[in-house]
Amino acid sequence: MLFSHAFVVVLFAAAVVAGFLGALLGVGGGIFIVPALVLGFQLPVKIAVAASLVSVIATSNAGGSSYVEHHITNVRLGMFLEVATTLGALSGSVLALYLREWIMLALFALMLLYMAWAAFTTRHLDDERIAGGGFADARPDRTSGVLALAGHYHDDALGREVAYVVNGSAPGMVISYLAGVSSGLLGVGGGVLKVSAMNRFMNVPMKAAVGTSKMMIGITAAVGSILFFLAGLIHFYIVAPVALGTTAGATLGTMVMNRMRSVVLKGLFAVLMLYLAYGMLARALALRYHLHLPNLGS
Repeated sequence: MLFSHAFVVVLFAAAVVAGFLGALLGVGGGIFIVPALVLGFQLPVKIAVAASLVSVIATSNAGGSSYVEHHITNVRLGMFLEVATTLGALSGSVLALYLREWIMLALFALMLLYMAWAAFTTRHLDDERIAGGGFADARPDRTSGVLALAGHYHDDALGREVAYVVNGSAPGMVISYLAGVSSGLLGVGGGVLKVSAMNRFMNVPMKAAVGTSKMMIGITAAVGSILFFLAGLIHFYIVAPVALGTTAGATLGTMVMNRMRSVVLKGLFAVLMLYLAYGMLARALALRYHLHLPNLGS
């Protein structure tokens, strides 16, 4: 593959934006990088997934340390869920090497639509639970109690300490496995599912879920990227600007996230997911059925 200097510069700029949004929402940037490479740069989806996985590793290192330093990340919870996620990442990577491109695009679109719906329907959940003490008053299940998974962090936007009790360990582990599959299969780091699982099913505030997910996604992506490397799908002229750009964007995103209200974060997340889902679904339909939906600027 031959790429011009202009291509590399534009790719770097797109990666900066993806890294910023990924750090802001705890999804690693891969959820934005893959559609950008496929829709904007017309690259094959498997090459886009491979580049995305490498960028997720970079953004996790860049942004995750900041969340740990500010005690937003729940390290115990992250390590607990990562066991299932790593197994899922291996499964997803094997599937990705054999599935057709249009199927991968359709699966990506369906995942984005689910995430948009989940974020929109729970956009006020955090503020209501924090105000009513719901996060702190919940009862832990047996697993989370034994492992002492409860945590707390300081919310800069609210100007207060937020404590929370973790429960729902079983559904959290199941969804974490599926998150790993999505990481290996679609190159998204699994953060899109892990943030939703922790927030919706495990009684973890949005910001703590973002910080914990940010730590986990690098490990998940590293596992999934091994098979793509062995298959020769990692190209330096794509991976280098994407990894550098997402790292720069992630560094900026971590500085902003804790200053924003959860309802704003979830609203932004839902809008972006809908837009990207439409683009990926349109590409899948064009490949499989030669059906061309209206272009929304992709």
